[in-house]
Amino acid sequence: MNGARGTTWSRVKNGAAHTWRRHGERCGSVPIRTPFPSQREFSHRRTHLNQAGPIRITVLIDTYNYGHFIEESIDSVLAQEFPQDQMEIVVVDDGSVDDTADRVRKYGDRVQYFYKPNGGQASALNFGIARARGEIIAFLDGDDYWLPGKLRRVSAEFEKQPETGMVYHSFCCKHASSSEPLPFVGLGGVSGFLPDNRKSLLGYDLYPTATLAFRRSVLQRLLPVPESLIVQADAHLTACVIFVAPIAYIDQPLTVYRVHADNMWNCVANTPQGCDIFEGDPAAKARLQRRVITTRAIREGVREWLERNGFDVNRSDLRAFLMQWTLSSRVGEFALSPPGRLRFFHHLLEQSWYFRSRMTWRHLVVHHASAFGSLFVGYRDFHRLDEWRLAVKRSVQSLLGRS
Repeated sequence: MNGARGTTWSRVKNGAAHTWRRHGERCGSVPIRTPFPSQREFSHRRTHLNQAGPIRITVLIDTYNYGHFIEESIDSVLAQEFPQDQMEIVVVDDGSVDDTADRVRKYGDRVQYFYKPNGGQASALNFGIARARGEIIAFLDGDDYWLPGKLRRVSAEFEKQPETGMVYHSFCCKHASSSEPLPFVGLGGVSGFLPDNRKSLLGYDLYPTATLAFRRSVLQRLLPVPESLIVQADAHLTACVIFVAPIAYIDQPLTVYRVHADNMWNCVANTPQGCDIFEGDPAAKARLQRRVITTRAIREGVREWLERNGFDVNRSDLRAFLMQWTLSSRVGEFALSPPGRLRFFHHLLEQSWYFRSRMTWRHLVVHHASAFGSLFVGYRDFHRLDEWRLAVKRSVQSLLGRS
């Protein structure tokens, strides 16, 4: 098969996968290094980007049936103000049956395209990371795209902080129904070595794939990503990396996260307006079921990784850190099968207990009051407590305004 610029391509067997490579090239792999280092040991293993050789950054794009988006993703990387000879683009196609291959191969030798049987996002990331040559590996989903200046800004952050294992940043959301992306709000960003501070550890939010970049020497200590994670595989990496090295957050939107009907994770934001999540959009129920299963799998994978690397998962801060996935999966379970009043009450009390360090005393008072209120209204009418509270608040404000 002929590619761009007269390059001849052939399909090469590579383990359980196939890859399109130019004749004369061979597929390499990166060894996974052990053992797990302590924070002190890591601080003495600094690697500056200018010591990494000709390839400083690998852009790893995982994709599955996103042919209609993949070109915008690749173009957003090629448009970055970053030396092209110091960057490589690796696209891992996780068994697409659309026209992804034809669309990617037209980029010729500017993109390394690998095709493998469908195995889920974790298998695609494991496959791609093993073939990455850059000291920094930046992730991008095949349906998202980067904004100008992303690589330059991320690279500078790694250079400025040689001990940093991961750099991440804020992002914009673009809905299928809107023409312009809008900044996403609701997630916080933290920097530093998070286990040193319980509040930072429990206040750490996990960000989308396309916002993440890792130092490869750190990333290799987190592998392999559990291949039970068909989606949200990067959550395993972002949850574990904080125990290996400091992280750095950039409070600047550098990525556009696309919300569309084919999202495999988002279960509500892409449901048509006015439709019940289950009746109006049946696919949303499947996403929510997948979300529950995946959230449990993330927790189990992180717990196993912590135990394997010598952490005491019964420590109070680590119990609370792992509990976030238990509580999150319950939220999905409750939406699929509403709980009884006592079970819901117990769930709300656990939320208050495990996350009290990130709540103000006012939040705790309101949260406890709502928990006890749930015993009277139940799960289905729980939202009415907020409606009543806001109505009372408006009435009081109105009375005070008149006096």
